[in-house]
Amino acid sequence: MNRIQLLRLFNPTIRIFGLFGGDEKYYQNIKKSLGNELEHIYCIPGKSAKWNWRNGDLALKLWYRDYGKDLLFDMLHIIEWDLLVLNSISQVYKCIPENGVGLSGLTLLKNMDKEWYWTTKEPYKTEWEKLLAFVKDKYNYNMELYACIAGGACFPKAFIEKYSATDIPELCNDEARLPLFAQIFGFKLYDTGIYNRFNVDEFKYFNLKQQINTQIILKEISTVEGKRVFHPYYKVFCKLAVCNHWYNVWHSIVYFAEHKIIEPIKLILIKLLGHRLYKAIKEKLKKSRLKN
Repeated sequence: MNRIQLLRLFNPTIRIFGLFGGDEKYYQNIKKSLGNELEHIYCIPGKSAKWNWRNGDLALKLWYRDYGKDLLFDMLHIIEWDLLVLNSISQVYKCIPENGVGLSGLTLLKNMDKEWYWTTKEPYKTEWEKLLAFVKDKYNYNMELYACIAGGACFPKAFIEKYSATDIPELCNDEARLPLFAQIFGFKLYDTGIYNRFNVDEFKYFNLKQQINTQIILKEISTVEGKRVFHPYYKVFCKLAVCNHWYNVWHSIVYFAEHKIIEPIKLILIKLLGHRLYKAIKEKLKKSRLKN
């Protein structure tokens, strides 16, 4: 509940949907608790919590097939329950272009050495080798391999649509498959910038094991240049009053411009022109600006 409230605070106009990845027997309780906070909560049918944790991409595929395909959106952002985001989505992901696939901790696999157990420890090592053999045989894959973490990813609708229509082998895990198939589909990869696996000084803000200290978060959000995304954080966070005053003023100005001026104009144009025509015109204008 707390994470949803924070998302609404910083992003008052976004649509928020739930993807329940826990034990299916708890789904009705979750739906009852959060049903009024989310537009829809999808329960992945017949899968265990462990399967969902390892196969977030395939869970997303099921969600899109059963529900998401009918939604109008350009980009989908994946915000897990233990990811604390204290900024607007547009600011956090400002470096990810409209048609880019944003992945956290994105790095060349060869730079991972032997530390990444998804490709070096059994039984995952054998699964990884089978996955590579599959994409080389079916797609003639010969690009540089990447690794990432699935947390905080963002995907354009075109990518999710292609992913959902493709037979993706249930081999290795989502963090190996996502960059692999993004390359195969011709989507450019971008690092979200929220996690640096090679800088131990950054682990006090974002890591994969130890909960972030609340005092560190408070210190960061009290300055304009401080961090705004933390992981993992399991507690209820309600200390926003300490946020830097001028940061809040600036956020309010940006929000007003985006949602009170630009967004209404965009919605009017979409209604008048239709979504596809609006996107085509927008792309032409973008290319024209780049030429000039």
